[in-house]
Amino acid sequence: MENYALSFENVTVAFGEVEVLRNFSCDIKKGEFVSVIGPNGSGKSTMINAILQSIRTKSGEIYLNGKNNKDYSSKQRAQYAAVVPQVFSTSFAFKAWDVVMMGRNPYLSRMQSETAEDVAIVEEAMRITNTLHLKDRKITSLSGGERQRVIIAGALAQKPKLLILDEPTNHLDIHHTLEILQLVKKLNVEEGLTVFAVLHDINMAARFSDRLILMKNGVNVKTGTIEEIVNEETLKPVYMIDMVVKNNPLTQSLEMVALRKKTDEIKTDAAKVHVISGGGSGAVILEKLKRTGYRVTSGVLNLGDSDYDLCHFLEIPTVTEAPYNNISDEVHRKNVSVMNDSEVIIITDVPIGNGNLKNIEALNEINLEGKKIYVLPSENRDYTEGKKADRIIGELVEKGIAGYIRLNELVEKIEGYSLVERV
Repeated sequence: MENYALSFENVTVAFGEVEVLRNFSCDIKKGEFVSVIGPNGSGKSTMINAILQSIRTKSGEIYLNGKNNKDYSSKQRAQYAAVVPQVFSTSFAFKAWDVVMMGRNPYLSRMQSETAEDVAIVEEAMRITNTLHLKDRKITSLSGGERQRVIIAGALAQKPKLLILDEPTNHLDIHHTLEILQLVKKLNVEEGLTVFAVLHDINMAARFSDRLILMKNGVNVKTGTIEEIVNEETLKPVYMIDMVVKNNPLTQSLEMVALRKKTDEIKTDAAKVHVISGGGSGAVILEKLKRTGYRVTSGVLNLGDSDYDLCHFLEIPTVTEAPYNNISDEVHRKNVSVMNDSEVIIITDVPIGNGNLKNIEALNEINLEGKKIYVLPSENRDYTEGKKADRIIGELVEKGIAGYIRLNELVEKIEGYSLVERV
């Protein structure tokens, strides 16, 4: 336990009969940057209050540097761990210097004035946080980012081994959020400061942390590396949303894109819609269909195609072909079967060449009785010799089986649940 800056062992916190933190356990190694994420009401901030002993634990133990938290006096605890709260409020307009100097209180006896050493420590804390030029400014006159940097300077003036952050960027814009987290990460890497942070922004947590703790309803759902936590399989059931998780090549970190609230409701009378797309041409349509509740299929798409990736994330059944391969006869037969089972077929403005022409040729092989085919117009859809795709689509339009429709009109039909008319 000596290697751990902070440990929770089966900690439960309750308000009356309601347990807001249940049998919570975790270990934070010295020098780590560990963040806690989870929906509102997960018990994230409760953990910090339990460390501060501003609320009592019902059971379990908390250890700081291997020593039971209950055995620390308030001053001893403040000398080891500093807390940056969500909001710093004061009824008095202290100067920034005075706010940072408060960080030296754990080392001063009652009525003792600060020493030259305290002054040097405060100056250094303000220098590190780029707030020394604000020292004579009133805390109430500072911007959100400036104020939060001053609060962090005050925490650093405590000379802590452990910095605890309770959603420190909750009320900040993206500029100030990056400013604060980059500063904390720098202190973590260069000064060896252990950081335990409660963050509501999954992407920021993934970008700056070494490990993550995922919470829900007061329970530690999972603790692990960024890759082990920031993935659809782990996050979807906790946040109850459909999402896409991909690596951002610029930040070299995983990022989650929320698509919509996840629902288990299935419309049993929803139309079956098959989408012919590729290269991102189906993104809006596929997402709208899924969100509205249609039963959606897609294909044929090559593995690795951006529309295939989206279908995978949205859990849309997709007929697939190997990367860079033309559609084989076997895959084509499977696609014809899927299309036969649909009531509506949507053809996006995806370019058609010899490699994916069979997606269009399948229209001549399926039973079209009772089917509705919507086609997004495109001036440069067909790259096949003899314009085979345009000819097939044109014949279906002439017969009244297919019809051209603009994207915004198609989206209105999807959202109006009117792709087909139910008798």
